Order: sequence, then C-alpha cells, then structure tokens
Amino acid sequence: MAFTEQLIASVRGDSGAEIAVLTAAACPASPQAAGPEPTGPRRPPDPDRLFDIARLNKMLGQLPVSPAALPPGCAALAPRLLQARLRTAAMNRAAMAVTAEVSRAFAGAGLRHAVLKGPFQQMAVHGDPFRRPSGDIDLFVTPRDRRRAAALLQGLDFAPMEQEQALWWVPFLGEQHFRRERDGAVVDLHHRLQQAGLPDWRGAAGVLDRAVTQAHGGDAIPVLSPADGCLLMAVTLAKALLAREPCGWAAAELAHWLARLDPADRRMLDGIAAASGQERTLALGITLARACHDHSALAGAGAAPLRGLPAGPALLRDLVFQPWQRRAEAPRRRQMLRMLTEGRPHVLAAEAARAALSLRVQAALARREQRGARTSAR
Repeated sequence: MAFTEQLIASVRGDSGAEIAVLTAAACPASPQAAGPEPTGPRRPPDPDRLFDIARLNKMLGQLPVSPAALPPGCAALAPRLLQARLRTAAMNRAAMAVTAEVSRAFAGAGLRHAVLKGPFQQMAVHGDPFRRPSGDIDLFVTPRDRRRAAALLQGLDFAPMEQEQALWWVPFLGEQHFRRERDGAVVDLHHRLQQAGLPDWRGAAGVLDRAVTQAHGGDAIPVLSPADGCLLMAVTLAKALLAREPCGWAAAELAHWLARLDPADRRMLDGIAAASGQERTLALGITLARACHDHSALAGAGAAPLRGLPAGPALLRDLVFQPWQRRAEAPRRRQMLRMLTEGRPHVLAAEAARAALSLRVQAALARREQRGARTSAR
C-alpha cells in the first residue's frame, strides 16, 4: 500500500481514541494485557476514523465483526468489517494455494526454502490465517539457490517483474519479484533478509536450519521458527519506522510472537539476534511494541537505551500508528543506522556506503526510465 497524502488526509489530527481501540483489540491475552494507558480524557472513537486508521495499519482483522462487540457508536461498521474479512479470506486462501504449489515444486527439486510471512505465519501466531490480507507470497532461499529457484518459478509460468529495476532489487534489497499472468499471483523471492538502510542480517541462511512446518492439505509448508519470526518482525518495525509508514499490525504481531515464546525459545531469540548483528534492531522492535501494548512478554525486554530514539510511550505509539503526526520527531536515516550499529563502526561505515550507492543506483535507473518514456512518446 502506498501511503499517499490523499490516503492519510482523513486521519490527520488526533486519532488517540481510535488507536486505543486497536491496541486493546490486538494485545495478546495475559493477566495484565491492555492497551496503552490513556493520557487524559478521551473522546468516543469516531467510526470512520477508526476504520481508516485500522486499514492504514492493516488491522481491520483485529476488530470484531459483531455490532455488539464494537465500541459504542461504531456498530454501523460491522457490515464493512465483515466485507473486509471476507475479502481477506478469499485473498489469503488463494495465496495459501499458490504457496503450497510453489513449495511442492521447490521441495520436489530438493531446494531448501521457507515462507517468510503471510497466511501461514498468521496461522502460526494466531491460529487464524485471515487476520491480515496477503497479496504477495514471500519466500526465502539461500543466495546460491536464487537462480535455481527463479528457474523453478518460471517453470510454473511465473515471469520476472520490474526487469528495469533488477539492478536495484536484486543486489540492494536481496529480492526479485515474479508474476503469473493467468491468476495474477506474485512471488517475492528473497535471498537476503536485509532492508535497505538497516544493518545486514548475518548468517541469514540459518533460518532454513531452524524452520518449522505448517500442515496444509497434505503438504508440509516450511515457515520461520518462532524466534526467527520475532526477529523478522522487529526488522519489519525498524523498516516501517525508517520509511515513516504506519505499522500497528507489526507491533501487535511482535507482541503475539513474544507471548508465545517459552524460555528456551526466548534464549534462542537472543542468541540469534546477537549472532546476526540484530541485537539493537530487536531492542528497537520490542521498545516500539511495548509502547503500544502492556504485556508481560514485553516487560523488561529490550530495555537497553537506544541513542537517537525519541522518548515517551505516547510519541513512540504515534510513530507506529500515525507517523504523519510526528514527522519532526521521527529518526532520520543516518540516526537510525547509527542507533542500530552503535559500537560497530565498521558496520556503520559499510552500511552507510551501501545505502548511498543504493540511492545513486535508484536515481540512475529513474533517469534511464524517464529517458525511455520520452523516447517512446516521440
């Protein structure tokens, strides 16, 4: 979803009452689980604003479809929420079928892979694959298997997309996109877990060794282990903060992941984060999730201060749910990279150089595309 000025125009201003509804609805169950503490008298939630802020944060599936279960004054949302739930179910069923098809082809060829997110991850975390719409299918393979995986996808009638952008997508984002004409299915084939402008995930191939399986219609679909799922969600939160995109769903998802970890899994998570160079990214994700949800799984975790991160739960919550309200306080790219690589100056230098080169390549590709468009128009 592109977060344009037009799209967020309807939710400018204070959405605190609506965010409180979403955090309460999405928080994992625990004796002390709750949304954020109110900072003062709250107006009743506005139904249209609630729907829009939930949609922008990919959290429509967290709201009940029963009119009686919705907040006072919001019962009229029930038909819209039911319609959204039905659309999500149809979309995710199709995504699950295509994921199983591709996974069978990869497994049959002896190619190790794992599903990074989508309905199968939602099933693992919530027991419900229809919490959030998933249009694309995200798969991870090792860098050495990337070309073989691409060939297998092409054998299933998928064709590479955005060929003109391949010089940026493949080396800088570590992914390539494929689309199948007959059903419109899209596969994002990842061979790295790094996000542009953030520290590299070292030893990412280890996620395949730790992958677990989800049963689906006689197939065993490899998905991320709970520990790797937590860490990837922390990376997703960091990416959204960097891009200033609303990501309430990711804060809730990380809270749910952490709530499911037993002590051994939690130790595994900390070990993976340390080995992969993502300790501070994990701390950032947990800090953001804790600003949104009061849950025992978040208490005391990621407590190390992060230099450059704004203080105060209310401000952090806004950066998660409505970043357009806090543009001045949001960390800049260089601040984020410094914060996440503190104590590792060599990593900071390497990633800063990589980010600068990425921007130059993007600009060069954009200029080439513009020249091509002008030539075609003649």
